[in-house]
Amino acid sequence: MDHCSDSRCIIPAAAKLVLLLGTLFLTGCVTVGNPPITSIADTLTTCRALYQEIDAIIDREAVRDHGSSPVRGFPYLRTTRLLASLRDELTEPAHWPAWIDHMAKLDAQARALELRNLSAPIADYPKDSLLYELSTCREQLMAADLTQSERRARLRNVAHVEDDYVAWWQVLGLYPLTAPIMSAGISAWHNKTRNTFSTELASLPVAGRLVRWVPASATPSHVPLDPWQTAKILRRSLDPLGIPLPTDAALDQLFDTYAPLWEVDVVDENDQIGMLQWKNGPVIDLTRPTLYRKVSHTRLGDQVLLQLNYIVWFPARPGNDIYAGQLDGINWRVTLGPDGEPWLYDAIHNCGCYHEFFPSHRLRLRKDLPAFYFEPPMLPQPAPPARERQPLVLRIASHTHFIQRLYYDESPPGLLPAAQPLAWEEYDVLRSLPADEGYRSLFGAYGLIAGTERTERFLLWPMGIRSPGAMRQWGRHPTAFVGRRHFDDAFLIESLFERTP
Repeated sequence: MDHCSDSRCIIPAAAKLVLLLGTLFLTGCVTVGNPPITSIADTLTTCRALYQEIDAIIDREAVRDHGSSPVRGFPYLRTTRLLASLRDELTEPAHWPAWIDHMAKLDAQARALELRNLSAPIADYPKDSLLYELSTCREQLMAADLTQSERRARLRNVAHVEDDYVAWWQVLGLYPLTAPIMSAGISAWHNKTRNTFSTELASLPVAGRLVRWVPASATPSHVPLDPWQTAKILRRSLDPLGIPLPTDAALDQLFDTYAPLWEVDVVDENDQIGMLQWKNGPVIDLTRPTLYRKVSHTRLGDQVLLQLNYIVWFPARPGNDIYAGQLDGINWRVTLGPDGEPWLYDAIHNCGCYHEFFPSHRLRLRKDLPAFYFEPPMLPQPAPPARERQPLVLRIASHTHFIQRLYYDESPPGLLPAAQPLAWEEYDVLRSLPADEGYRSLFGAYGLIAGTERTERFLLWPMGIRSPGAMRQWGRHPTAFVGRRHFDDAFLIESLFERTP
């Protein structure tokens, strides 16, 4: 579930939805032929027509946001893999309003960005008044649909997210024959990565000079949280569905506490962290190093766990090989257990490639993983035991930007690498960046970033992934070439790991 700090300005909370439901229930008791019923029916028809009209314009101008998925037949809702995973578990009275309210907030946020990204305002609809009208219609459609058992049943059936694999590509590419060849290449990368992680830290090659980027504190007087404090925040922030939704202030504390230090072997500007801008296309401003943050959630057993995503961007992955191209970046993710400890670290490049897992002592790899047509997870190193008030260091190679080690630095201050500050920014700003005229999303069709295509796509398309190696939007990251796996899969952790006794 995305955290949207301004969504309450667009959509009412679940409590208000309950009041709307009560109003419609009472209205439904009016006798047939009473004018209010006709008025409500006409209003709902008008609202659905408005959404259809806006959707047609958004699709015509190709400004559809792909951070969440539309729900077919419910144009005022969007969903995620986490929310879709809860659709068969709505057993308590408070579950339905909370579930539908989450999806309504996702649509409200996405539509505000899509309307801002249009090349020109919609005729006869000033932006603010259109958002208000859509919000009013959303409230009425939500309340009306929740009072009808057949509409609730329909919503359960259609609230899902399509995966990001193209099945007919796999058929055309003779997947049963080409996947084993791909598996051999993946195995070679795994072996090479393990060799790197088994090398002593002091013996890792340095092609340029080590530069360390240190996140600036998001809070004026930052004091790292201890696990007990983190657990308290998580416990107190649970919504009716059991989803941890900390306040903005609490999220600032959490992101500060678990932020890593980025130690990069810098050879040239392509190894420097920067801020993304739109200037006739995506460009990196190296004068403003930026760390983008995003909240996500996953499931483990009967619990929903909070995840903190830390995302950086580089200008390019340079070179003459098939993996080189414009833009590169890393998404470092911290999954917090209910006890306030990080239970799992994992990371991908912003293409969804090179997924690596660093489990804590709380988790171990499942023993019943498939043996065929399955890409085994890469576990190059266990997570170092957490040290109170000491950040984890990510050692990153030049040019490839591969993670080479996780460690805690015990060097004397005078021997530490040169440090540069990293400013904070919300990841969602990338969905609507200032442009020469108006605003543009960094992400295009299927969540891909145009201009970041890699040559590898001409070789790897039989695996069914659109434009392998290209940078893409959060929520659109397939992470396995053999088999199917998504970075935002609600059951990703428990499909690969189990809790230690």
